[in-house]
Amino acid sequence: MAAPKAESEIPGAGDVFRTLNLPDKFMVGLDTMALTTSKSLAGFRDIPPGPHFLWVQQPEGVSRCGYWFVTSKTHRAVRVKEWDGYNETLGDVSSASRDSSLESVYSGLKPYALHNRSSSTGVHWSLGDPLPEWARAPERLWSALTSAISLEALARFTGKKGVNEVFVDSTDVRRDEDGPVNAPQVDNAGSGLSFFFLQDFRDLQVLELGGNRSRGRSEDTSARVEVLLSNNSNCSSSSSSTSNPHDNNQITEREILAELQLTFLTGTHLGNAACLEQWWNLLLKILLRAYRVAATRPQFAAGVIRTLHAQLLYTEHYFGTSSSSGPSGLNDKTTEEIRGTRNGPSSDRPIFQYKPHNRKKLYRALIEYKRRVGGLVSALGNGATAEHRAVMEAFEELEVWLWRWNWDLRAEAAAEKVATTAVNRGSGDEMMWNSEDEEDEQPVVVELDENGREVGLVSFRD
Repeated sequence: MAAPKAESEIPGAGDVFRTLNLPDKFMVGLDTMALTTSKSLAGFRDIPPGPHFLWVQQPEGVSRCGYWFVTSKTHRAVRVKEWDGYNETLGDVSSASRDSSLESVYSGLKPYALHNRSSSTGVHWSLGDPLPEWARAPERLWSALTSAISLEALARFTGKKGVNEVFVDSTDVRRDEDGPVNAPQVDNAGSGLSFFFLQDFRDLQVLELGGNRSRGRSEDTSARVEVLLSNNSNCSSSSSSTSNPHDNNQITEREILAELQLTFLTGTHLGNAACLEQWWNLLLKILLRAYRVAATRPQFAAGVIRTLHAQLLYTEHYFGTSSSSGPSGLNDKTTEEIRGTRNGPSSDRPIFQYKPHNRKKLYRALIEYKRRVGGLVSALGNGATAEHRAVMEAFEELEVWLWRWNWDLRAEAAAEKVATTAVNRGSGDEMMWNSEDEEDEQPVVVELDENGREVGLVSFRD
């Protein structure tokens, strides 16, 4: 790598990430933006403090690689990576390519805010409400998507410590599939990604395959979350991720949230199957089934819901279809598109194309989460704190956004309750279940107020 620059030698107002010897017509992405270059891209400038992800894909290629890195609030830096045509990867700079003349290329670097479409009033939907505050500009959305990511989280995720950036690749696999945890580290070669709750996923699958799950109801996984957070170094194999050893440092809520964020972003940007699988499992099998956590750890629960909202919004409006290159900027929708016949967020996105049936599972999981968590918070009565109300407010924001795509969680919850009651009474009325499983069922007509919310909704903001 080229010798680091003193802060006073770096023009502009942020960090620099230089890319050397990239071929022409290369696909390059940084955070919420992606572009196909007409000539070799020299890199990016004015990168603000915080976590960032830069990835590249060669022309006609199917795999991608990139770097997670964290820029500092207190000092600025220049990072330099070089394309290795022989190994087809982005790696450290060879001695022959060292170039200390940043000033000569600075004007050719792409500004970080190239695709920032923010305005003083924010971007508004045609239907009424503005986007949430955290989604009104690409930089704000990226902050919401990466709020828990740190160098410590990256070290745990990749197993690479003492570095200020980590390399990831489309072909990186889960650590327990990639050999021993203490396998030698190789520069710019994936040595396995480290995940939480692997044993728990297997336990839950065995339970459900064995018929121990009541139809229409989910086991509350709060105890599994609590065990991991409270005593991770001495957990039993039945309720912890002991199949995937970590250091004996205390695992925090922030680290679990960071994994939800890292697996989503690495999986969608690189098409990494291990990350996509983990994201879906973590979401559907653990976090959206940890109902009591909303009462015992409300800040964590609100963070999960807010992160999921940001991820779904990013998938829908920033990330391209499964056949396109990646993030491309906000795609505002007309009233007709918002209130059209499409049922739910677009299925033609990488996160849904990976396992199409998980899209419906997500729908069901959100219905159940709303019912169970809403009941828990209501039962607290006067004991409910502002943090408990924040969980429901975060969910309300997500619910309103999903309603715009005809995912009516309230109406579906009522229908599912009727179906469950019929089955439990032994009526044998499976037609109710079959009708609910129709992917293209028509949305329920509801009356809206001036803010686009269903009349009669209980709002914790009132």
